[in-house]
Amino acid sequence: MFRIFRVTRSFIIQSCGKLKEYYRYIISAFLLLATIIVIYGHDLQMLANEVLSNEALTHILLVPLFTVFLLYSKKTLVKASVKLEKIKGKGKIEYVDEIVGVVICLISFLIYWYGSHTFYPLEYHILSIPIFIIGVILIIFNLRITLILLPPICFLFFLVPPPMEVLYSAGGFMANFETQAAYLLLKTFSLPVQLSSTYGPPIIQLATTSTGESTHFAVDLPCTGMYSLMAFITFAVFLLSITKASTPRKLAIFPIGFAVFEALNIARITTIVVVAYFFGVEVAMTFFHSIAGIILIFAGMLLTLWIAERVLKVQVLPKTQQAFCPKCKTHSKKGEVFCVSCGRFLNSFPNKVSSKTLAKIMLLLLGCTLVTVSINAPTFAIAKDSIKVGSGVSFENSTSILPEMEGYRLSFLYRDVNYEQIAGQDAALMYAYFPNNYSKPTLFASINVANSLSNLHSWEVCLVSWQTAQGRYPLVNVFASKDVQLLEEPPIIARYLAFRTPQNYTQLTLYWFERAPFDTGITIEHKYVRISLIILVYENSSDYGELEGELLTFGRKIASYWEPLKTQSLISLGVLALQLLLVFSVVLLLLLKTSQYMYETRRRQRNLKIFQGFASKDDRLILETVSDIARKKKSVETKEIADALRKKGKYVKFTELVNKLKMFEGYGFIKREVVSVNNVPKLVWKIYSY
Repeated sequence: MFRIFRVTRSFIIQSCGKLKEYYRYIISAFLLLATIIVIYGHDLQMLANEVLSNEALTHILLVPLFTVFLLYSKKTLVKASVKLEKIKGKGKIEYVDEIVGVVICLISFLIYWYGSHTFYPLEYHILSIPIFIIGVILIIFNLRITLILLPPICFLFFLVPPPMEVLYSAGGFMANFETQAAYLLLKTFSLPVQLSSTYGPPIIQLATTSTGESTHFAVDLPCTGMYSLMAFITFAVFLLSITKASTPRKLAIFPIGFAVFEALNIARITTIVVVAYFFGVEVAMTFFHSIAGIILIFAGMLLTLWIAERVLKVQVLPKTQQAFCPKCKTHSKKGEVFCVSCGRFLNSFPNKVSSKTLAKIMLLLLGCTLVTVSINAPTFAIAKDSIKVGSGVSFENSTSILPEMEGYRLSFLYRDVNYEQIAGQDAALMYAYFPNNYSKPTLFASINVANSLSNLHSWEVCLVSWQTAQGRYPLVNVFASKDVQLLEEPPIIARYLAFRTPQNYTQLTLYWFERAPFDTGITIEHKYVRISLIILVYENSSDYGELEGELLTFGRKIASYWEPLKTQSLISLGVLALQLLLVFSVVLLLLLKTSQYMYETRRRQRNLKIFQGFASKDDRLILETVSDIARKKKSVETKEIADALRKKGKYVKFTELVNKLKMFEGYGFIKREVVSVNNVPKLVWKIYSY
């Protein structure tokens, strides 16, 4: 018992010691995480809900894993760069990186704010996340560390949901190609198949199976391997970050991977038809069809990786092979951060988070909180009152979900239960505003409720993109499409869509998305709502402006009737003002970096003239030697400079040589920088062009 107590006491003491050593890291990480949650918490929650609900976004699940791995792989390089910056101290121009970081954070806020005034707020909000993180790193650290962490940060752009219109269009082309290729393979094996395109996409019709039945196979969007291809693109970009090869060989991974995935998916379709022929449709669809997608992803990635290594000679995570340096151990014992000879990072002492860095993070959290509170830029407006919905709720005699309009009689038409089951929606309701004046058209109001946005397709996807993906012509001829603002506080953006149908009538539609608390009888849940206002016109006309105005009037009244939660904005800007402010911020960013570059260039040229006039012969020889080596290599080690001087008959001690190089760095001729050599941080010298 006493032994257990001693072990527990020792563990607690060690844990407290570790906590005391790393408490600043824990506080910093917590504050940075809190800053991101304050701004993007609701958006990330919505994104997670969409990813878990929509198969087309499953590749986003890979993004956090790959990003964390890339950040971890840069850990030692960042640590070495931080050590170097502490050794070098501040330059002549202080706080330029901090100012640039603040401007970049401002740009991310403007993109976020502007996105709330568009029809795609979630996409814009997620797009601003990596931009904001770049600004934060510049504020806390410097430009060099930002460049080191740029690949994993840019990987976060894959969090942005791809446009469904693009996915459907690309999927349509892939479906046509893969179905026809699979048909040719099946005919080669003399299977009783026919290719039909009577109903749009090419369909493989199997005349008879082992059970004597006939069936057909049509390749829709999930079966095209489009979702697997999105996962491959994410994986391929990840490979670019961890491989060692020339740029052309790295880029060759994309066409090779695309060809591999296309070939595997054609083989998958062919296999399913063959299994159906010999063992029946049920076996083919319940077993092979279910697991084939997962097998396709892993087999495609492994095969692409194998081809990249064997054919393209791309090295994935190359092994560290560094030449032995006898002086590394000596300098490590002396407490040196870098080996003076080879420049290797010795990692002698752990970095400590300074009080200045903690103060920056706390000010950043405070500033971001104030900005978030000051502006009102929700992803979707949230209704204030809860609405009852569920299988036991009757809407036949209830019209309280919509407002009464003067001169119109509101009536409930029907609830489409079958469509709810097909589309995965909680409610699909249709109402109508019948005018008292029969010269005015009837206005229909469609309300669709679902747990995710992916189950509430836009009208363009249903009428145009989906049909194109199936190889058909669009169902309608769209002649007007634009975004209109219904409310300013909070901003609610609707899409106006006008199209002509083959049945010779024109449909004018105004629709938008909101969030509302719905009472399901057990709990109150926030769900997504698509409200669509529809006017049908059976007479040909070239001017629908009056009817469009009628839709906007109804839309604004309905949006106000739903009483979205209003948060008074301390700052209110229109779309044009946001665009101008965004352009101004970008121009300011360019001016800051241009001014810094011009100042440093003039200072370097001025010092060079003085150096050429008054420098000693030995100093000139050293600078000339560094310049000669730099013409052949981008970066130069101290040992290489010393060896080159010896070949010229000049012997200089390492400590004296390093002091000379530091003097040149002060003049602006060269600079110290940490680079990765086979994943090992090394201190090198780089010369400025002059």
